[in-house]
Amino acid sequence: MREQLKLIAEYDAAQNEYTLHRHNLTPEEANEAVQKLSAQFPGLLVVGQRRKHATHDPNQCRACRRDVQKQAHIDPAPKFKRRQV
Repeated sequence: MREQLKLIAEYDAAQNEYTLHRHNLTPEEANEAVQKLSAQFPGLLVVGQRRKHATHDPNQCRACRRDVQKQAHIDPAPKFKRRQV
């Protein structure tokens, strides 16, 4: 059985925008990352990935954006906002 991978996005409901923080995480890694990031970033979403993403940087990953659009079930679909690093 294939393990379900996860990505972590920060969702701003007031602006209906999201930024990406991590991807290609196991469920356990996603839980740990949420615990670490939640103090700094409110409104984190954990979204299932349909497959492993090849791009190293989630900020540049088009597959992450597609998965958020399809898997997050937010209506209307949120806009991607590039995270400032």
